[in-house]
Amino acid sequence: MTEILLRQENGWTAPKVAGYALESEVQALLAEHPALVPGVGPGARSCREFLTEPGPIDLVIVDEHGELTLVECKLAANPQVRREIIGQLFDYASCFWKMDVNDFLAKWRRRGPDLLEALDDEKAEVLREAIARNLSGGRFRLVLAADDLNKPLKRMVEYLNAMSGPETSVIAVAYTRMSHGEVELLVPEVYGQESAEAKANRSGTDRVVWDLPTYRSWIQQNDSQAIAGFDVLVSAAELAGLMLTGSLAAKPAAGFPILDGSGQQLGTLSVLAYSGMGTSVELNFNRLASKPEDERPPTEILQVFLNDLANIPEFRPVAEKFRATDFKSRAPNVPLRVLSPGAIDKLVAALKGLMTRPR
Repeated sequence: MTEILLRQENGWTAPKVAGYALESEVQALLAEHPALVPGVGPGARSCREFLTEPGPIDLVIVDEHGELTLVECKLAANPQVRREIIGQLFDYASCFWKMDVNDFLAKWRRRGPDLLEALDDEKAEVLREAIARNLSGGRFRLVLAADDLNKPLKRMVEYLNAMSGPETSVIAVAYTRMSHGEVELLVPEVYGQESAEAKANRSGTDRVVWDLPTYRSWIQQNDSQAIAGFDVLVSAAELAGLMLTGSLAAKPAAGFPILDGSGQQLGTLSVLAYSGMGTSVELNFNRLASKPEDERPPTEILQVFLNDLANIPEFRPVAEKFRATDFKSRAPNVPLRVLSPGAIDKLVAALKGLMTRPR
């Protein structure tokens, strides 16, 4: 830590390290002032003791752009500060990976004010979608917050940033508390931020706009078994009024917005590349799930759509998931290579029926 000096009448004096009695003091400090965490902006919101399967994580922070920061607090005196905190934090992160955004928001509400309540509809939907993308892609900032950083912990942070993918950054921060008379000082010492930012900058140069020609070329080179299905999907979708919208991403990602009869978006038919699964299609109706009853398509129209979807064998689990959760949960992905032209035509027909039936 850089030496801190205070000047008084009798000259320069070094304040004393005060320390913390409990780890919860560090947690409370960061919850009240989340901008103290590197990379977190002034408009961020925090949630303490966010419940996950292995237990409550100390702090979850969401900024105004929907970026997620997961924080675990430990004191240097705690023997977990070196090894167990690393495994613990990654265990928590794995629980957030692919978490349904509605589940995330519900768990947040159990611990504090609603994230979206104070926002207008447009801003709330933008924030919801940003959080959903980051949950789906596992894009998190992982922060180890302590009162002191030792060499082994610094080495681990450096190694994890070097070996992990661009979606995850790992940072350690020592929040040293000092006192001089009645004056208290907080002196943060950050480690790992430069390597995390360098990794993010390198990945940024690899991002591609996945428009139709670019995506088709990638599939042809990397997943040739799916190219026929992709062509059938694009052709059938265009005839039904579904137009492919590309995205800026490191991995192939694009989608067909699903609109109702009045032009309001209900969801997205996404085309994504998954390791081991190749090119897959995924239905997401988070927008529909968040709408009040009077803005949703009539119940009978939704039931017809689910019945149509269930009549396609490959999409029967998808229909069952939507039916059981009222469209709130993410549905299983379906590899494009297993879909016959007939199955793709039936899928698009079901979506067209949902889009064109009168309200």
